Amino acid sequence: MKSNKFRFSAAGLGLVLLLSGCGGGGDSGGSSSEGETITLRAATGLSAQHAWWEASMVPWMERVEELTEGQVQFESFTGGELVAVPDEAEALETGTVDVAIVLPIYQPDQFPMAEVTMLPLNHSDTLIASNAWKKLLESEEELADGQTYTEMQFGDFKVFPISTTQEYSISTTGHEFKAVSDVEGTSLRTPSRIHEMYAAKTGINSVTMPAVEIYDSLSRGTFEGAFYSIADWTGYGFQDLFRYTLTGINFGHFNAFIGMSQEKWDEMPDNVQEAMTQANEEIFEPGAQEWITRSEEIIPENEANGGKFVDFADLDPAVQDHFNQGIEETWTDYAKLLEDNGMPGNDLVKMWRDLLIEEGGEVPEAIMNLE
Repeated sequence: MKSNKFRFSAAGLGLVLLLSGCGGGGDSGGSSSEGETITLRAATGLSAQHAWWEASMVPWMERVEELTEGQVQFESFTGGELVAVPDEAEALETGTVDVAIVLPIYQPDQFPMAEVTMLPLNHSDTLIASNAWKKLLESEEELADGQTYTEMQFGDFKVFPISTTQEYSISTTGHEFKAVSDVEGTSLRTPSRIHEMYAAKTGINSVTMPAVEIYDSLSRGTFEGAFYSIADWTGYGFQDLFRYTLTGINFGHFNAFIGMSQEKWDEMPDNVQEAMTQANEEIFEPGAQEWITRSEEIIPENEANGGKFVDFADLDPAVQDHFNQGIEETWTDYAKLLEDNGMPGNDLVKMWRDLLIEEGGEVPEAIMNLE
């Protein structure tokens, strides 16, 4: 794999965009034939150190190159070199890139049902949520109007599931939650509408922005902390900023997938499609395990630098009750939000609940009783 092969001048980038429909290399933009060299532009707005890139995308590309014996080659671009977060889906649709890590939760107007994995849970971990996410994307069960979940949300893309993040926690630059008054009014970055709903119920001031913008804002004191996955800190340098983290309460899992436009996928020869599918199966579980490994490394390092990890069960009971307030309502509010906009919200949350339980997860009792 040619990692970060090119650094473009403005003129060079313009030429790439002009030729974007061709896919680069030996791909002429029409249907590729078996044996023809195919060069694909692969991109993410995330850093090259991010777990999704380093432990999922890179191994996937390397394995595809191996399985096709070099027939497929990748030119890779990270950290916003060619496309910024969250514009990867649009870049695939316009042909600016050929394959990318897509972060659908950042685009609720385009992918309103993608946020379902961010619903708060009683128990889950990276492997549980990742397997449930994969099953949701691959499910052939009709969700509505004769369509599956993936057909309804991502019908314009070929979707290769990759792991979710580790479960989300609350971390701050030092602000602690010793009393309910410490929770109310705290400013936290929220990654999804679901977290905005939850924040409103607990008196937290929410600030919604992509993860790539958090570091500067935290450094300036624009807000006090964030809902975020511990294992993902090193992708952005948050381990240098967070000093207080609440664990033992699960605020959902952020999701992603490796995507191609359906049109581009249809151009790929059968042997390349088979190689991409096989490679995705092979890298899926190791990619999920990487989040667990990173978390196990980050926690002692952060503690050595003054960080504190506090278990939810050790909080004052009144604070626990305050945080628990609204977890069940967040599920029903999200379902209602979708239903009010003509989408199968009730059926979606029940499908997600059932997949999580199949994988060993636990949900609030009221959600277990949804029929």
